[in-house]
Parts: sequence; structure tokens; C-alpha cells
Amino acid sequence: MASETDDTGTVEFEDPGVEDVAYDEYDDLPSTDIETELHVHFGMAGSFPLRLVDMFFADDGLHIVEYSYITPMFGLGFKKHRREAGAMQDVYEVHGIDEVLLQADTVHWLNYRGIDRVLLHRGGFVGRPKLTVYPADGSRSHAIRLHEEDDPDALAESLREVAEGRPFDVVVENGSGFDPLENVQRFFS
Repeated sequence: MASETDDTGTVEFEDPGVEDVAYDEYDDLPSTDIETELHVHFGMAGSFPLRLVDMFFADDGLHIVEYSYITPMFGLGFKKHRREAGAMQDVYEVHGIDEVLLQADTVHWLNYRGIDRVLLHRGGFVGRPKLTVYPADGSRSHAIRLHEEDDPDALAESLREVAEGRPFDVVVENGSGFDPLENVQRFFS
């Protein structure tokens, strides 16, 4: 390594073995080539601790991504859920679904043939909209409360577009979708 000093006292270092690396060279990193058709952002699943969830309806199936745990006192009280959800949205916008899948704590993948129905409860005065995915084999359903969905009817239309030509149904119902028996079964399964 060589160094030089000019009249301003600036020291420059050169390493003849290192070339400048252009950012374009990183564009050729491996990719899954998953194409997202619908991204449902900022949902919460579970009861304690809460888990932040995004759903990606993609060309290869449904990716349910759990990426952060939130406790009521230190998570919700200090708006950690909003910061974490915003950070994951930034990751998705900058790096795409591949990086989201890498950074997730848990990823559930369902082939569309393995989904019986997707149920959207519009919510109401008492609760936020709720999206539940029921597997065709009767195994544990995946339910999330949506915290950034302002228009459940627009989401329902987008879900119907994804389901078109695929073997699962989209059902839309009014209300919060609170079913104590189903919630307990989901929690303990």
C-alpha cells in the first residue's frame, strides 16, 4: 500500500490489487424469480406475543411471512410494530421478496392447490379487517388482523383477481371474524 501527501496535507492510499467495484456487478446475485401478484402488508397474528405478518400472493403460491414479535407493553406502547412493519416494507421495496424471505423469522408457504378458501372479514366499529387462509387438508388456518388496510372492498377485489383461474375461493363477510373456539384451536395447534 502506498501513500502520498499533497500540498493540502491530504493523505491518499492506493492498493494496486483492488479495483473499483461497480454496483452493477451485484445485480447478478442469485434470485428466486418469484413474482408477487398481491402483497398484503402489516398484519398481526397470534395473541402473545403478537407476530407481524405480511402475505405475498405470488406466482408460485402464498408466502406467509412472520418477521417480528411484539409485546403489548414495549411493542405496541412504543409503536415498535409500526417501525418494524415500515422497515420490512422498505426491505421489500428496495430488495424484493427474496430479501424479505431471508429476513423473516418464519415463512409458511402454501401451494394454491393446497388452499381451500381465503376469508376476509371487513371489520367494523369494533375490530380491524381479518384475513384467514384455510388449507384444503384441514390443517391449522392462518389468520391475521390487518393494520394498514383502509379499504377491505379493494382488497377483496384484488384477492378475487389472484384467485381467478386457481382452485381456491375468496369469501368476504361483514364483522370482525372473532370466533373464540377457532381462535383457541389455532392457538394450540
